[in-house]
Amino acid sequence: MTSLQDTEFNESGVILSCGASLNWTNDKKIVTFYCSFLSNLSMDIIATGTKGTLRVHDFVVPFNARVGPYFAVSDSKWIGLGCEPEPSEFRIPTVLPQEVLMVEEFARLVGGICFGKAKPEKKWSMISRKTQAIIDAVVASIKKGYEPVEVVY
Repeated sequence: MTSLQDTEFNESGVILSCGASLNWTNDKKIVTFYCSFLSNLSMDIIATGTKGTLRVHDFVVPFNARVGPYFAVSDSKWIGLGCEPEPSEFRIPTVLPQEVLMVEEFARLVGGICFGKAKPEKKWSMISRKTQAIIDAVVASIKKGYEPVEVVY
């Protein structure tokens, strides 16, 4: 994992803007991301692989609370000045905003655990640890002058 140069800090040394690239050399996979409190409102994910692409615009807090749009395409090829097939737009409508649905789901999960109808999902503790390991590696790479560091979890 290597942090990208030009990290921006506030006067207290808190990171306000940074990017990084993760590289799995054995699997030939690369992930690059950029996070910023300084950029214009943008909350996009673009996942591209050998078989297709997924683009989710405004995925954190949708600009429109009543619909979650995304684009997807698989096995697309460049032909002349365009591509075939073209990406398709999908729109997932919702009656309630994402934030309300998230709180309801959290309450449902906690209630299930409290009343003995469910057990905590073990995957979330591992996902949290892996997320923190990435954050720690970003900071370590920045502190080492943007040198690559190993992500350890």
